[in-house]
Amino acid sequence: MALGRQLLAMLLLGASFPRSVLGQADVSGRVPAPEPVYLLIRSDDAGMTHSVNMALQRLMDTGLPVSVSVMFACPWYQETVEILKRHPAVAVGIHLTLNSEWKNYRWGPVTGREAVPTLVDADGYFFQSADALYRNHPDLREIEKELRAQIARALRSGVKIDYVDYHMGTATRYPEFREVTERLAREHGLGMSEVFR
Repeated sequence: MALGRQLLAMLLLGASFPRSVLGQADVSGRVPAPEPVYLLIRSDDAGMTHSVNMALQRLMDTGLPVSVSVMFACPWYQETVEILKRHPAVAVGIHLTLNSEWKNYRWGPVTGREAVPTLVDADGYFFQSADALYRNHPDLREIEKELRAQIARALRSGVKIDYVDYHMGTATRYPEFREVTERLAREHGLGMSEVFR
């Protein structure tokens, strides 16, 4: 308490004292400046619903540095593309999609369910989880076919594509899935997002 009153009195009288007294680092020793800090707001699931798209548009309109991953297998991706065309500074990724987790709102393959029958459930939608897909013994050729179709749709969309990542980790959850995904990213010259690495 007495120290606090002394500091207050010194401040009021304009006294100078070391920054360490105030709990600040002493910079008189010419400590090198820290590396710059960069912030990039990464968002995904664009194209899943209109409401997701509207929220992302509001975020993009702020001018903050944003990265948006688009689910090109979902019904609202075309709206996302139109929004992204108005925001050319936004980094765009393909949110590779092999599952559809919701109970009453589902999506399926870009290639059509007949083209990739091991990737869909009895109703023709993607399985609800990576584990459910894996238990169905998916044909890796069908996984590649579907991921290629999603990449092709994205590249035809008219927005610059910078990277791929993966919805709920499904496209990289198992080593054989990851190999296909990494190979396609390299083939198309796209970066690939890694979680916590």
